Amino acid sequence: MKQSTAKGFGRKGWVILILTFFSILMNSMIIYDSLNVTLLPDTGLGWPARLGLQNPSILYIFSTIAAWISVPGAIVFGWLCGKKSCKFSWGLALVLNAVVCFLWTFAAASPVYLIMLCLANICGMGFNYIASLNVVSNWYPTKKGLAMGVVTIGFPLSATIATPLCSGLLFGIGLNGIYYMFSIICLVLGVLVFVLVKDYPEQAGAYPDNDKSFDRALSDKLLAEGLEYQKTSVWQPKKFLKTGNVWKIIFPLGVMELFSLGVMSNFVPRMAQIGFDTAACTPMLACAGLVACVGSYLCGVMDQKLGTKKAIIITFLFGIVSLALNVIGGFITTSRVGDLGYILIFIGQPFMGIMLGGAANYLVSLISTIWGRYDFDNGYRVMKPAVAIIGALGITICGALGNAPGVGYAYAYMLICALCVIAVIIAARIDDTYVGKKD
Repeated sequence: MKQSTAKGFGRKGWVILILTFFSILMNSMIIYDSLNVTLLPDTGLGWPARLGLQNPSILYIFSTIAAWISVPGAIVFGWLCGKKSCKFSWGLALVLNAVVCFLWTFAAASPVYLIMLCLANICGMGFNYIASLNVVSNWYPTKKGLAMGVVTIGFPLSATIATPLCSGLLFGIGLNGIYYMFSIICLVLGVLVFVLVKDYPEQAGAYPDNDKSFDRALSDKLLAEGLEYQKTSVWQPKKFLKTGNVWKIIFPLGVMELFSLGVMSNFVPRMAQIGFDTAACTPMLACAGLVACVGSYLCGVMDQKLGTKKAIIITFLFGIVSLALNVIGGFITTSRVGDLGYILIFIGQPFMGIMLGGAANYLVSLISTIWGRYDFDNGYRVMKPAVAIIGALGITICGALGNAPGVGYAYAYMLICALCVIAVIIAARIDDTYVGKKD
């Protein structure tokens, strides 16, 4: 596919990107980053206290179970994208999630908590991944790297603000208040999506990639041809599942998501285990989060300039360095702010931030690069659930191993580091030759 030379994203395009950004921010905060606060047992105000649990390990395992159960949700919302529209699927998922967050406040037993968490993960798969990112791909078929670099800032920003925000809310208005806030924001976002979003820029009177040099009549003609091509394309879900290159994509990007979810949802407990209180963790979380916000866009630029495959490998190298510094620092620290161990961990935070920033960028971009605009839907609905299954293991690896007697977070980090090395080797073998619809 030819790269667009058009500048900017366009006014209507920015509406799509902003709604996607906030969808990502909310989903990440609800089911991942708020866990740094709501699953801590020592506050006496979070879920362990509400559910009568002394050890939150089972709740981390619930997060992995919920992520696996969200896979059928991806299939359903993907089907809705094809049957109705991505706009409908996106808006519906947000409204349903608003209801789920409200009902979550009534959970007083572990099974009910698990059910609500599963429903939130299912809805999140719809509005955070399947529908919203499908629309982004439709609007920016050749500028997807830059577009994804913008919207995925929502992930690290959530990691940056979730802990202080949810901590303040927990002690201010209580656990229920946090979920009322989540519910209201999701409802507002859902209404805005229904009112403002179109699946394709042509349907909104805009242009793909905001490229106004495109002839309007030609643009509409190409869209009609593309939609017709989708009906007969050989790239149906079954073919994707049987293609080896697809699995070479799934494993590395699954590990990248595993890293992101596992490390950030357990960062505060990890630091507490080696002797640092929440006050010592705050500047580190802020450092990682702020760098990740910039890193998300930089990964998008790297994707656009170097190609997605090279960007994936480089991003993994940053992640491996960050984990190595964290593990080494944890072993040599004296649990004193400013000692050598603390400094090594702090130095690793910017590297971790870049990894977190890029973790969500590359699947959309790589599928668009290889299969193009009109086979993207089928490819994404197959690959995203598989990536999510691998990614969900991160919360269990860190949460369960981190709290296991005689094990601890250092060994969980070492396991993730080893998986990252394997992922780099496999990513290097990805064939990124374009095989989609020919222009």
